Amino acid sequence: MARQNPDGNFGKLLEDVTRGGLRHASAEALAELAKQLWYGQGDLVSVLEDEVSRRLRQVDQKQRALYLVDRLRRFPCVPREKAALLKAFVSSWSSLKPAARSPRASQLVATHRLDKLAFEWGLEEDVSPQMKEVLQYQTRHYAATQGVSTGYSDGAPSPAEDRSRAVVAMAR
Repeated sequence: MARQNPDGNFGKLLEDVTRGGLRHASAEALAELAKQLWYGQGDLVSVLEDEVSRRLRQVDQKQRALYLVDRLRRFPCVPREKAALLKAFVSSWSSLKPAARSPRASQLVATHRLDKLAFEWGLEEDVSPQMKEVLQYQTRHYAATQGVSTGYSDGAPSPAEDRSRAVVAMAR
C-alpha cells in the first residue's frame, strides 16, 4: 500500500533519492517517493519542511528535493487540496532558485535534454529517464487497486475534461 509510513520513511527516502544526484536515483526509489507523495495520508508538508530546513544541508540537495516535489505535485492523481499545499510549500522556497543558470544547463534545456522545471531550480539534471517506470503508478487503475483518494476522485473536472467540454460547446 502506498500510504505514508509514519516513522519518517518519506523523509529518509527523499534524502536518499536526492543525495547523489538525480541521474543516480533508482527508478524504484523514485517510484516509491512518487507513490508516497501522491497517495500518502500523513502531513507531508511538515515532513518536507523538516527535511528542507533541517536535514538537507547542501543547497543543491535542497534544490533537487524541491524540484522533485514541484514536478510530482503537478500530476493529476494528486488531490487538488494536497497539490495546492505542496505548491505553497515549494513556492515558499523559491528563493533557492538561482537568478543565473549555468551555461551547461542553458545548453541542455535549449536542446531539450533538460526538463525546464529542473532548469528553473538551477539543476543540470532531471528525472526524465526514470519517469517511464514511475508513470504506471499515477493511473486511475493503480489508485483504485490501492483504495486511495486521488485527484481523479476530487469531483471537479480535470483540465482535460474541461478542454473536451469546451470543444463540444464550441462545436454546437
